[in-house]
Amino acid sequence: MSRTLRRPATGRTRKRAARATAIASVATVIAAGMASPPAAAAPPAEPVGVAAPGVTVRLDPSYQQQPFEGWGTSLAWFANVTGGWPDAKRNELADALYGPKGLGLTIARYNIGGGDSPETKPYLRTGGAVPGHWNRPGPEKPNWWNPENPKHWKPNADANQRWWLKAAKDRGANGFEAFSNSPPYFMTHSGLVSGAWNPAHDNLRSDQYGRFAAYLSGAVRRVQDSTGVTFDSLSPINEPNTDFWRAGGRQEGSHWDTASQARMYKTLRAELDAKGLDTPITAMDETNPNTFRSDWDSYDASVRESIGKLNTHTYSTGGRTGVRDIAKGAGKRLWMSEVDLGGGVPQNFTDMRPALDLTSRINEDIRELEPRAWVLWQAIEDYENMTPAHENSNWGLIQTDFTPVDAAKEPLRKNKKYWAMAQYTKFVRPGARVINTDDANTLAAMAPSGRGAVVVHSNPTGSARTVTVDLGGFARVSSAPVQRYTTDATQNLQRGADLTPSGKRVTVTLPPGSVTTFVLPGVSGVNATASGVSGANAAAPAVSGANTRMTPAAPSTAARQILNDNSGMALAVETTGGRTTLVQRAPNPADTAQQWTFTRSSAGDWSSTATHRLTNVRSGKALSLNRGVLTLVDAGSSAQQRWMLSTTGDGHHTVINRATGELLDVAHGSTTDGASVGVHRPTTGSNQSWTFRSAGGDPWKTLTMRHSGKCLDVSNASTADGASVFQYACNGGTNQQWELRPASAGQVQVVARHSGKCLDVSNASTADGASVFQYACNGGANQLWSVRTGGDGYVTLVARHSGKCLDIGGAATADGAAVTQYACNGGTNQQIKAG
Repeated sequence: MSRTLRRPATGRTRKRAARATAIASVATVIAAGMASPPAAAAPPAEPVGVAAPGVTVRLDPSYQQQPFEGWGTSLAWFANVTGGWPDAKRNELADALYGPKGLGLTIARYNIGGGDSPETKPYLRTGGAVPGHWNRPGPEKPNWWNPENPKHWKPNADANQRWWLKAAKDRGANGFEAFSNSPPYFMTHSGLVSGAWNPAHDNLRSDQYGRFAAYLSGAVRRVQDSTGVTFDSLSPINEPNTDFWRAGGRQEGSHWDTASQARMYKTLRAELDAKGLDTPITAMDETNPNTFRSDWDSYDASVRESIGKLNTHTYSTGGRTGVRDIAKGAGKRLWMSEVDLGGGVPQNFTDMRPALDLTSRINEDIRELEPRAWVLWQAIEDYENMTPAHENSNWGLIQTDFTPVDAAKEPLRKNKKYWAMAQYTKFVRPGARVINTDDANTLAAMAPSGRGAVVVHSNPTGSARTVTVDLGGFARVSSAPVQRYTTDATQNLQRGADLTPSGKRVTVTLPPGSVTTFVLPGVSGVNATASGVSGANAAAPAVSGANTRMTPAAPSTAARQILNDNSGMALAVETTGGRTTLVQRAPNPADTAQQWTFTRSSAGDWSSTATHRLTNVRSGKALSLNRGVLTLVDAGSSAQQRWMLSTTGDGHHTVINRATGELLDVAHGSTTDGASVGVHRPTTGSNQSWTFRSAGGDPWKTLTMRHSGKCLDVSNASTADGASVFQYACNGGTNQQWELRPASAGQVQVVARHSGKCLDVSNASTADGASVFQYACNGGANQLWSVRTGGDGYVTLVARHSGKCLDIGGAATADGAAVTQYACNGGTNQQIKAG
């Protein structure tokens, strides 16, 4: 709810003709379970103009996130306003969000208002004064409120939000969470629900923890009793460790330092237990993942035990994988419980840019967090507040005037974000399992039954783009028609002509600035031997000496190395004086002390929380923890020797111990040969990121340019980020030795032996002549290269982000000639021999 951080965003209203027809036809698909699709509409003309580089998207059903619980919105401000509107209008709004006529949301977050004093002059934003549940029957006295006194409660408080809860439930919603932004005014230091006078200070008085817990539990019980809704969880604090919440601000909010957070969770758990409520407590609805991780790291075991579910917001996005690994290690459900984006352009109902910003956030959040649910902040926003005279932005999916002349006649203004959201919510349904892809603009999910899949792909470019969806990761692919639905500047969830898979692929040209959903009813199962499947023995890139991508599902007899992404060194066993330790060593694929086999604990478990036993080839013993120390033990089934493998699909993994939730970690981020390897809490550091590589053969090769006969070389054998890469007379130095390390399917990272760093196109530039240097490997598209063979032993390396080739500028033959990228032209200065 970081509305103080709103970004500006433009202003025309569009006609809404035929929108209801489009969304209703999709409802037919859902109701029919994709078995009886409606007839396809006449397809729009194929896009014309200069095409963007084609994209092949590989789906990976061998890495399946936990069953998705659904999409939702917080009620709060818009429900506080519109829940009291005329019945026909509020039902029209509810239909647009919940149920088959609209988005089909299944989650509603209910805001337990704190409530300012009746004597306080109204100052909160329109809708922001969510009523409190307390009742003050007479003049205010110190500590007047008694939670055990029925007269101190308003039995029907907040009727408008309660109407929305029932409306959502009646339309099929089944996920309900209660959350609080602030205690009531009479429990605070400032006497206001907007925060303390100093926004870096707590606002709840130290003597009020028990009463605030009683207030929350009492409100939950009363709302449940009056609506028939059961809250699955209760979040007592919101965005706590920030300085957003200042007395007199325009929304409810309260700062909580980490000690106060911990005290509140334990106090509330005791209160709920005493009242016979088993409602899980959610923590901590922090404004961003990095702050979430900092808060969580401060809690002791007893505090963590009191927490049943985890929530984070993504108003900034760094550190998402750390929260993912915290949730996996703790065995707790995780939601992305709040975010929205203004879109970066002024208020506008036809501009696709805000919609594409939203799809990017959805894709990244779900790829990196692996949340069980994704919840928008306010699906309905105040139209007047979004106009150029005020915020001039595109928050919300629907905008309607919160202070209308006649609410019964107030229009619902759906922007392009609404239709982009529908591309997900109408098709990726509760029970679906999100699977990995190798494309950041794509989200894919298996149907709840395991038969069928959905792919949502955004084309954010200004040109048409040919997209191929590679279905080779599935065990079975039938010729069943593939449905497609598109939203762009002129279409809203428009069904196009059906497609037919050919050779386990589907190819189509998509319009510029568009979002397209593919419904694939004919795919199922996991092809565990497919190239590019997480967990399978992938085929080698077509270049001499390149290694197969060895990932977790490979047979237990397939030895591989575990390479640290920070140092480039291999996990190894070292025995000195009878004592065994785990260290990192310069990679030597022939050294059995560096070779490991992976055995899946449950064959056929393709979930992202599947565990594995990692066995060292030399010793025959399993990687395990003993009192927090990494060691080797006889193979068994204890949690201490079971490890989960997390990945975003880019070929890099974190390795999480099932017993402790700690991650395999090179101590202090060392890059030194022989540095200790142990475990540590999640930090998102690259010293906790690992790549798995076949142990067969020497992966290090020289890369020799055909036109000059000279080798790619890192200047002066530098290990620094940004060190220049040029061609130089071949001399066998380790700064001329490279590994084409498989990353996302069909792509490699080009890793320097001496530094462990990757070839990187500077600033992800797409321009001809952009510099190529070395940089810490990070999985970015500007560090990923496809290998194109020429049939004569030479290859070209094509940058994924730009579609351009590695090139020696001007075909220079001199030592020191710079390596750049350039449009692929077949020249010998773009042809390379590996070996």
